[in-house]
Amino acid sequence: MDRTLLHRHLNRQIDKYLSENNLTNSPELAAFIEVINQTYLNYEKEAELFEHSTLLNDQEYFEINNRLKEELAKKQLFEARLIELIQQLNGDSKPLEGEANLLNLIHILNREIEIKHEYQMQLNQAKIDAENANEAKSEFLSIMSHEIRTPLNAIIGLVYIMEKEDSLDSYRENIEVLKLSAQNLFLLINDILDFNKIEAGKIDLEKIPFDFKSLVQQIARAMQARANENLNKIRLEIDENFVSNVVSDPLRMNQIITNLVSNAIKFTEKGVITIRLSQLDVTGGISTFKVEVIDTGIGIDKTQFTSIFEKFSQAETRTSRQFGGTGLGLVITKRLLHLFDSDIAFESKLGFGTNFYFTLSLPVDSQTTTAHLHDDGQTEVMLNGLQVLLVEDNKINIKIAEKIMSHWGVQVEVAENGLIGVQMHEKGKYDVILMDLSMPVMDGYEATRIIRETDTQIPIIALTASASYGYLERALEMGINEYIIKPFNPKELNLKLKKFSKK
Repeated sequence: MDRTLLHRHLNRQIDKYLSENNLTNSPELAAFIEVINQTYLNYEKEAELFEHSTLLNDQEYFEINNRLKEELAKKQLFEARLIELIQQLNGDSKPLEGEANLLNLIHILNREIEIKHEYQMQLNQAKIDAENANEAKSEFLSIMSHEIRTPLNAIIGLVYIMEKEDSLDSYRENIEVLKLSAQNLFLLINDILDFNKIEAGKIDLEKIPFDFKSLVQQIARAMQARANENLNKIRLEIDENFVSNVVSDPLRMNQIITNLVSNAIKFTEKGVITIRLSQLDVTGGISTFKVEVIDTGIGIDKTQFTSIFEKFSQAETRTSRQFGGTGLGLVITKRLLHLFDSDIAFESKLGFGTNFYFTLSLPVDSQTTTAHLHDDGQTEVMLNGLQVLLVEDNKINIKIAEKIMSHWGVQVEVAENGLIGVQMHEKGKYDVILMDLSMPVMDGYEATRIIRETDTQIPIIALTASASYGYLERALEMGINEYIIKPFNPKELNLKLKKFSKK
């Protein structure tokens, strides 16, 4: 018997329990050991297959499962041969030396079989978990389809009605519904894009001085109209000694608190939503405080406590059908708070309401003036005389962009594709270029690359419907200064143009 071909663990057991005489004088034992060795090797392969199977996608899982079945079939064959050899050993009238040690080897083999069975159980559980995850994703897509189609249905229907009706009062009423439907669709798409950013690790926090108390007051004012729809009131409770001047990212902080307030409004009727700021400590220039959003709504069942922060999930499917929403708001809030080295927690009683809260430790800013603190950067400003080259091939998008910017006093010239945009840039003098990335003849990437060969100073802002970070990173590499993802908020465009107009 060639000992070098045996499994290392089997060699160790043979050295421990059997003599060389046993191996030399018993060909049956040698054959038995060879079968055991094959079983060891097969178990090792199966263990390796199991370790890798959890990292594979569904298709690869299906393939690995078939391979595992083949290995199991081989195992059963070797087990049958092992039983046959054991019977031959037992039928031999000649006593076998070290028979007790041989039984120990069989015991070890049985233990290996038990371990393999445990691996198989774990693999089956992994399969069940994968199926549950796919079911959750399917449910999420169903909810997402409903959430997208609802405002689209309102938009399409109202456009048809406005074409048929010729009444100013009806026109104004329909415009309000259209505006609300478009805003809901816009917020939904932004939630998806933010979730995509967070999953890709593409969100970086700003460090800007601002007034936290003013931020919360602005959120309360902005959300009160929406709260009125459910006959709710928004109330503020702020400590008298609250340190308001801090340095952080006001945009993301606004998003976190707005998500929580919006969630509270959605699940509360004829109630009160309280935003509470509690000062905990101020030490070494760091303000530590607690933010709470408390509602008197439907509450959350304890059995659903662990699921509400999972992606593609709401506490119950019927909840999403009754109250709407995609279940992304709390997931985004939790992930954003992680960027602030914080986490969200909550207390809830079914039928009595919920309190979502988190703690922040932010640097105190003692230099910022009150006037600056109230400037949230979202106020639209006039941009009289700003020369903008709009490189866009879609006629509707051109008309909308021209109308929006004309309200700010911006002078706009249009290029229908990237090639014309390059030619107009060479002949004209512009302050900013708004560049679509996907166009015929020459796309925005190539046009930007050519412009940057001779002009590295002119600001180029990409207006794109693509939210893929591979495409956006490519655009930044080509020389794009910033990008705005369609559908965009006009205030965001105004903010970008204001930024570059100052330069």
